[in-house]
Amino acid sequence: MPYFAPHRPLNQDMSPRPFPAAAPIVFERTDPPKWEYRVVTVDLREEAPLDDERLAALGADGWLLAGLIPIPTRDTLPRVVYYFVRLA
Repeated sequence: MPYFAPHRPLNQDMSPRPFPAAAPIVFERTDPPKWEYRVVTVDLREEAPLDDERLAALGADGWLLAGLIPIPTRDTLPRVVYYFVRLA
């Protein structure tokens, strides 16, 4: 994309108007957020994967599902690992 210089509006006598003053930018130093992590491992041979009700209960406690990994063995998926995160 080509660069275009900003258009400066002209006065009636065709002289350029000055640009308005820019708003100041203020930077504030903040501490990085603290996180809590939770790992839930489900053995599919013994129990069902997390359903909507169980996920909603975790979400009500502030947990956010960050990822899940199915752990296969040969021909089956015996375990699923759920990773949750929330602000501490």
